Amino acid sequence: MKSQRALWLCGWVIAAAGCATATGFSSTWRNPATKAINLEGQKVVALVISTHETTRRAGEDAVAGQITARGAKGVPAWTILSTAEVQNEDRAKAALAQAGAAGVVTLEIVRQDRNAPSGNFRVSLGFSNRQSFWGNYRWAWNNAWHSGPPPSSSVWVETLMYSLQPDELLWAGRSRTVNPGAAEGLFAEVANAAANEMEKAGLLKVAAQ
Repeated sequence: MKSQRALWLCGWVIAAAGCATATGFSSTWRNPATKAINLEGQKVVALVISTHETTRRAGEDAVAGQITARGAKGVPAWTILSTAEVQNEDRAKAALAQAGAAGVVTLEIVRQDRNAPSGNFRVSLGFSNRQSFWGNYRWAWNNAWHSGPPPSSSVWVETLMYSLQPDELLWAGRSRTVNPGAAEGLFAEVANAAANEMEKAGLLKVAAQ
């Protein structure tokens, strides 16, 4: 029962997965208990960890649209949490509870430059706080990106997917996008690439047409 309550979240990311993409994942992690499950009708909050308001809103709108297209009810976090409140954990908990959210997808720019970093730039899950949405929430906002994507560079985005009941991490990945455009396109493209990775991992079922 617990695994079913946690695992519906993974299905949303497949939206538009067949589209061409300039984004590739250098590192992914999956909860070994995760299976594909129907998320139809569930509320899933899209949260971009950035203090740059334009980036945050555009990214959350793009990802929430893909969640909705997959049969869930995508909710951009900015519609329930203002910029002034989003870093307040108590306000955030109250807002997500009032919205009836069952899960959250977070996206965060973790690096941007013109050259690839040395090594694999892997997902870092070495401390237990990241296995919890609320544990990671505190850490993420302390390290939030403060600008939008540049016009010409490589941008690395970390995507994390959590269920809220129980509070646990389901999937994580770090992707690189070369020469991204506007924030909306960047995060939409990352979501599509994440769908491909999760389908390969056997975590997603293709929705009936």
